[in-house]
Amino acid sequence: MRNLIFILIIFMTFLTVLKKDLPSIFIKNAFDKKISKIQVNNLKNLSPSVILNSIYLKEGDYFWKFNPKRLKKDFEKINEIKYYNFSLKKNGVLYISIVEKEPYMVWSFSNKKKFIDDEGNILRLFGPDKNRLIQISGYINKKKFSYLNNVLKKNNQFKSSIKNIYYFENTGWKIILHDKTCIILPEKKLSYVLSFFEKKIKSSKIYYDYKYYDMRVLERIYVSKKNKCLSS
Repeated sequence: MRNLIFILIIFMTFLTVLKKDLPSIFIKNAFDKKISKIQVNNLKNLSPSVILNSIYLKEGDYFWKFNPKRLKKDFEKINEIKYYNFSLKKNGVLYISIVEKEPYMVWSFSNKKKFIDDEGNILRLFGPDKNRLIQISGYINKKKFSYLNNVLKKNNQFKSSIKNIYYFENTGWKIILHDKTCIILPEKKLSYVLSFFEKKIKSSKIYYDYKYYDMRVLERIYVSKKNKCLSS
């Protein structure tokens, strides 16, 4: 009986000492532990370096530097990201999963071609065939570009027939379709003008006789059998 009591006293004393040391051990591990690897998953047309160079955390940083709110702010500044999630594991690996934005159009400027989203932001993507997307040229006024896109999204059939778009500030939009028809649209009242074109012109015999439609003046249409857009 005395031996059992002695063993219990020794065991309890050991636990007491161990409990006192646990906080210090925990704190030491928290400060010593480092992010051993940052792994970016699910990328298709985006280089991992775009993500890694855009976030404040780096491989080798201590665990205590991990700040989810700050990391979220970094991700929200990356134009190419549609959705994201991340988790820091006990083994020191930070896992990042990305859903990329789909390129909306191809912007041509200064002998360069860049993918853009529907707000006119350049996307640092590679891979998709640029020839399958609408090609847009000229200075992009983001406010007017957004307005144009809102109208096109409501007229998806017309949008799918577009090959090239040219923007002329204070003049309007020059749009060339896949069948080489050219349409000049005004900057304002796009919905009204485009609806008129779809309902009154494209569905009529007129469309097969003419290849050029200047619709910048409301309630007036200037037409030509010769495509002036292609000859200019």
